Amino acid sequence: MQQDHLRALAHVKWIASVLLVCSCKFTAAQAASPDPRPEIMVADTACSCPSVAGSFVALFDPERGVLLLSGAPFPGGRDAGVASGAAFTVAGGRPWVLDRAGFGAGGDRLWAARYTTRFGSGRGCVGFDKQRFSAEGDLFSYARWLIEKVYLELPTEERTRWPGFRLSDRQIELRVEREGFSPVRLRGKEGATLACRFPDSDRILLFIPFVLDQATERVAVQVGYSDHPYWEKAEKPTIGVVVGSREVPATVADPPLTIVIEGVDR
Repeated sequence: MQQDHLRALAHVKWIASVLLVCSCKFTAAQAASPDPRPEIMVADTACSCPSVAGSFVALFDPERGVLLLSGAPFPGGRDAGVASGAAFTVAGGRPWVLDRAGFGAGGDRLWAARYTTRFGSGRGCVGFDKQRFSAEGDLFSYARWLIEKVYLELPTEERTRWPGFRLSDRQIELRVEREGFSPVRLRGKEGATLACRFPDSDRILLFIPFVLDQATERVAVQVGYSDHPYWEKAEKPTIGVVVGSREVPATVADPPLTIVIEGVDR
């Protein structure tokens, strides 16, 4: 019986030692996580892009397709050379000439990838701060979604007014008001889906906010709905995109809603 007790005690010590080793390895892996990508800043008037910034930048027009840039290696990207804040040319095939390319801090070389995808007559630029992608397809799908389903869905006057669109990790606070009901406060990261439901309906209202200008807290909100639990793979139609700020709330006609922008934080 004493031998059984000793064997059990040894087994417990072995489990504890394994957990300790695993914990140490996990801590070491956390400590060894890669540094964040440097911020790059790009201008290309041929794309109607006077300035855009981000960990990644995507430029697009009907003539040249899509140019994806970053200040660190990425799946599908190649070293394009040193960028000093002056004019910069991405070589290969038809050269892509930028008015300006440089860094906020912490980098000097650009990596680039080119794609033949066109978005009709659309042209412009987007920046985004998502850091890691497992494969080239994942990265390009994300950039394509941001261009096609977000940027080009914005009202034309907003794209003209704020051409350097950037998706980062800022927190946005919304207050959704509907006559006859208490207001609903929502908070989440830009690009995330926020949801609420009013007591007189089972319909779930969906709100995806995007910052157009942080200084004036101007925000575009994609509004949609679901008649099923959100996690179910069911159709989630889009009602439209509305734009508002702290001073001037956004409004939705049907259902009649007022969306107040209560704050935009880093």
